[in-house]
Amino acid sequence: MKKFLISLSVVAAVCLALFAQEIPQSDYQPADYDFEAQKTKTEIIIPKDQHLTNETGSVKIEYQPIYNQVRIYYECMYVTFDRGEAMDTINECLADFQKEHKYFGYRYLTEDRTRFFKDEKGRRKAQYISCVEFTR
Repeated sequence: MKKFLISLSVVAAVCLALFAQEIPQSDYQPADYDFEAQKTKTEIIIPKDQHLTNETGSVKIEYQPIYNQVRIYYECMYVTFDRGEAMDTINECLADFQKEHKYFGYRYLTEDRTRFFKDEKGRRKAQYISCVEFTR
């Protein structure tokens, strides 16, 4: 009986050794890896049609696909800044974005902010920022 138990344990040890090989690191990625990579992914989008009436203005969108959130920036020279125009431009760009990415609607996460600053060339600029979350 002792010989049978010893031989059984040897066979079990050999089987475990064969199946317990290390998986190469390049092929193996845990399930959390993809989620973490997507969680920190932010796409920066410059809209094709920016709906601008101000010649010095520009629009930039930061899109986080895993959260369905967008932070949109309207930036122009300080002397030509008009808050109403900025709001209209952002609303039109959000409507285009909603249609392109097939979202149903959106809600504002925070109140819109206006920021005044000087750029690297010393020019005074104004930036209007809006944060929204889209729903499918």
